[in-house]
Formats: sequence, C-alpha cells, structure tokens
Amino acid sequence: MSDTVLEFDEVTVDGGHGYDTAIWQVNFRLRRGELALVRLEASHLRTPLADAAQGLVDTLQGSVRFFGTPWPSMSSAARLAARAKIGRVFEEPAWISELDMDENITLAQEHHSRRPLAAIRENAAELARRFSLPGLPLGRPALMLAPDLRRAACVRALLGTPELLILERPACGVYPEIMPALMASVGAARARGAAVLWTTDNPEEWNDAGIRPTVRCTMTGSQLSILAGG
Repeated sequence: MSDTVLEFDEVTVDGGHGYDTAIWQVNFRLRRGELALVRLEASHLRTPLADAAQGLVDTLQGSVRFFGTPWPSMSSAARLAARAKIGRVFEEPAWISELDMDENITLAQEHHSRRPLAAIRENAAELARRFSLPGLPLGRPALMLAPDLRRAACVRALLGTPELLILERPACGVYPEIMPALMASVGAARARGAAVLWTTDNPEEWNDAGIRPTVRCTMTGSQLSILAGG
C-alpha cells in the first residue's frame, strides 16, 4: 500500500453547493503520520477541501488520490471501503435525528467493521470519557448541548482505527478544554500511521504547539498556500 495517504494534484472544485468559496489548483500530499494544519478565513469556513479529500465532489481540474488511487477510478464498492478508513469531524453537525446519539456514533463502525457491537460500544464509551463526557451519550441529538455534540463528533471520528482523519474545526466552541484529549487521541492515531487534515479559524488553535503539524497551510479565498513543509 502507498505510503502517501492523501494527495491533491492541481485540484480545482467549484464553490457552489453551499460552499463559501471554491478551491483552485490545490497541491499537497499527506503521508502516514503527517498532519496538515490549515488556517481558514472567518468568512470562508465552508470550503470543498474536506469533501474533495473524501471523494464526495467532482473536480473541475486535477486529481485527488487516496492511497495512490484517484477517487473517480474506484468502483462504488471500493469507494465505500475506502471511506470506511476515514474519520471525520464535519464543519456542520451531521447527525441522524431519528437515531439516539449512541447509535449515531457507532453506526459507521457497525457497518464497516467486523468488530462485535459490544467492543465498538466499549471503545466509544472509553473515548467519550476521555473527551469529558460521562460515557457513551444517549438520547436524541436535539437534546444535547452544542459543546457536547462537538465532543461526540470527535469520538465518532476517532472510533476504530481510521487511516485518514479529516477534522473540520474540531475544537470549535470547546477550545481550549478539548485540546488535551484531542491532541492525545490524534497523536496516538498518527503514531500508528494515520494522516490528519485539520482546519481551524482560531488563531490560538493555529498557534497551539501541541498540535505538532507537519505542514502549515492557509486558505486565502480559493487558494491554499503551504507555509512550511509539504
């Protein structure tokens, strides 16, 4: 398997469909264990970057490759299997309102792994406690406080052994109290070879030495600039 987990090669994606901006001729790659920290502009928080990384939007130009394979060249089954290796904290909460929180958190792992449900729930409960939740959350998403939903989103993203983590402003509304648990969990994922794409618009988070990014980038309008590494 390729050592490069995610690669953008001259990628341009339209800015429609609810995004604040397009992305234009984006180039970067993430190898195993690497972390790209991307600073967003406050007026351009919803970008196609994460959706493109997950192969969920068409590119107008260029190619996004996951473990060396362009998303469009994969079969439907291969795309599903590839996305099962990705954990994501979404920019906007994505919860199924008809399911309780414990079901929301464990759903993907139930469908994409062969682990017993009891083991998945135990893993989720341990992560939840790490993120200052009393255990695996219960009840409908609408009944949870916004900070706790953000913590639960981190639990869902980190559950299992994802090979790519896409963290869209993961500490939004819970910075700095979430950072020790988040950095420890992300650090453990990186140590076993996961790559991480982390976005933020928080200057304090951007300068937080504990994140230890391999590369720092800024999004200015539709252009991504690499400040260090690459």
